[in-house]
Amino acid sequence: MMVKYQGNMINTDQPGKQNHPASMHDHEQVTPSAEARPEPVAVPVFNCLVYVSRDPSGNVRARVVNLAGLECTAGSEREALGRLVPAFKQRVGELMQTQTAIPWIEPPPPVEPGEQQRFIPVHL
Repeated sequence: MMVKYQGNMINTDQPGKQNHPASMHDHEQVTPSAEARPEPVAVPVFNCLVYVSRDPSGNVRARVVNLAGLECTAGSEREALGRLVPAFKQRVGELMQTQTAIPWIEPPPPVEPGEQQRFIPVHL
């Protein structure tokens, strides 16, 4: 059987056996040995805890509650989170780059009336 592994076709049949396309099955796979596998890269993941609410004019107010100084107002929740998540990622990344302790707010403040909690895992 011919198997594609890392862009190369490998013959996994025993010597003397003919390879017929009709005998190859998509579900047959070869697991590479541990030596052939690249080491997994550690990607840090951080919890971004956001409280969202609507202001009297109908805009969405969003604030990161486990890291100070990140909040915004936008026309929709999607737009607000689209602004906050990259800001959170940049802030945490800069702190890690400079090997500065991340000033997490623990425990986060309680949800205020009218707010909803959003938990967003952020990969750096």
